[in-house]
Amino acid sequence: MTTTNTCYSCLLLQMESSSSSHQEFPVPLPCLVVDHDGAGGEPCTTLLDISKGEYQYQTCANIDVLQNRQRWVTPQGWVLSWDPSTFSTFLWSPQTSEKIALPSLTTRRVHKDSACCLSDKPTSNTGFTVVVADQDDTVIWYCHVGGTAAAGSGWVRHEYHLGIYRIAVLSGSMPVDRMITWMAAYQGKFYFIKSGAELGVLEFSLKPVITSLAVPSVNRPTGTTDWAASCVELDGELYLVAAFLYSNTGYDTSVLGGGVYRLDFEARRWRTVQSIGDRAFVMGWKHFGGWCAATISGLRPNCVYWMGLGYNMNLLHVFGISGGTYEVHNPCKGIAGRYCNAVWMLPTDP
Repeated sequence: MTTTNTCYSCLLLQMESSSSSHQEFPVPLPCLVVDHDGAGGEPCTTLLDISKGEYQYQTCANIDVLQNRQRWVTPQGWVLSWDPSTFSTFLWSPQTSEKIALPSLTTRRVHKDSACCLSDKPTSNTGFTVVVADQDDTVIWYCHVGGTAAAGSGWVRHEYHLGIYRIAVLSGSMPVDRMITWMAAYQGKFYFIKSGAELGVLEFSLKPVITSLAVPSVNRPTGTTDWAASCVELDGELYLVAAFLYSNTGYDTSVLGGGVYRLDFEARRWRTVQSIGDRAFVMGWKHFGGWCAATISGLRPNCVYWMGLGYNMNLLHVFGISGGTYEVHNPCKGIAGRYCNAVWMLPTDP
């Protein structure tokens, strides 16, 4: 692809291939990426092909972006790659091996499970914004790319405060800061679940501005004590994908069900959805929500694939959006050694 110059010299937006003109991805997308210990205790990364209900394992030692750098996958499929030793960052497409160079992110560390999202497709002529919501602290990192927004500012750290809520513990309850976890980009703004009845909205003018949108909570099954919920943009609409949980103070968790809802902006209500056609939502624990074409990817149409609910992060839960079907799988059982939570890798052009 041709190189595109932005209006500031320190941030050159360039589309480039990785080590070769095109590097074939080892397994079909979408897939799961699992970091784990090798036979000798060395860090390894394995790709899981989940298509057609089967789980095939492929090492990715030849893909430096996955093996040797910290990374965060966006709902748009692009992967933000960061080298903590050199502070270099870029966006990478696993589908085409294209890269977009970004400024250096000079910080000590950013949590590996942080949420990451783009305000628009990187091919947008108007520019776009990359946001990383750190899961260790109430902090976001953001970077404007192209266009006229904050030209030359590079990565910026911004602290935010959304209030607190209380969680049950064995001794009673304890206060916890509300944090930005899952994010969805819709019409240039970032949406996230602030509370059961509030939708958080992050937008940028000269500085980040966070506001709230009052939206009544969805009905939850009897016995629900907690939920996992994420906003996902699909076909120019904003959806809520939710899983309803029962947790006791002994940290055992049961999944009571799931639901999909479309936001009616005019009425400020979530409308129950029975079908998303030949697509599937793919969700990750606490920091990722996206979608992909289903049949062509070997997934079941009109389903939600949710990796990591409750306290067992290694199980894959599959909900039927209509009909109430529900299955649980353990795709990581063929991986030896200790491993971290699996994350999704999506095509950049679903």
